[in-house]
Amino acid sequence: MKPKSSDNYIVDGRDLDMARAVSRDDGNDDAPMILQPEIPAALTFNGQSHAVMMVSPHDLEDFMVGFALSEGIADNVSQITLRDVRKTLQGYVIEADLHEDVFDRLEDRQRTLEGRSGCGLCGVQSLDAVSMDKIGTVTPGNMAQDIVLRAIDALPDHQTRNRQGGGLLHASAFVDVSGNIQLVREDIGRHNALDKVLGAVARQGIDTAGGFILMTSRCSYEIVTKTVQCGVGGLVTLSGPTLTAVNLARQAGLTMICRERRGLFRRFA
Repeated sequence: MKPKSSDNYIVDGRDLDMARAVSRDDGNDDAPMILQPEIPAALTFNGQSHAVMMVSPHDLEDFMVGFALSEGIADNVSQITLRDVRKTLQGYVIEADLHEDVFDRLEDRQRTLEGRSGCGLCGVQSLDAVSMDKIGTVTPGNMAQDIVLRAIDALPDHQTRNRQGGGLLHASAFVDVSGNIQLVREDIGRHNALDKVLGAVARQGIDTAGGFILMTSRCSYEIVTKTVQCGVGGLVTLSGPTLTAVNLARQAGLTMICRERRGLFRRFA
């Protein structure tokens, strides 16, 4: 039986120098694309190495602060003092000092392996660190349908790095109570993008009351826990949730809206 022909085709890009690859808007289908890097970033608190995460190498100060807050290492930005962000031959080193009142929490969230860009739990030392009964509670967001849909429609205009890089980056945005996108951060890892936006919100002192997080990714366990940990009461994702994410959101009081299928969103919690 003759196989059915496909409308797809493969362009041979083996002769491209990826370090020199640039994208063009001239309609040429075989124009090279910009490839997005995944760079190791070592997170160091008070001189002690805590984790090595694979990240997109921008907004690293926001990432460090957001990671510390969303992981429950610190309660607020005043307990975190950024010291340095250094580029090395192997990647980046991000240094911060924690207030003495919270420094002992590092042992509870110690990571001994590298954290890959696709998983927020890689390197957690024990199952106790991801216990499902440790999630806090938030004041549920009251997100009207028109506000949510307006923010969703506006998000692509804010994804500048994603447009440059062939659509490979996740975006995380903070949307205020009126539906305005206050800021956006992008990263190859969805949880990294969330940490970056949570860190930026904290560093800029943005009021999160009534606002929500908007993400281009699926809604998984760590997306819910990080959002709740930082006190945001609403979460919208452009892909579906896991059962665990729904149960955690309901337990925490988090208002959660996710894309169920193309063009249709559902309020799950």
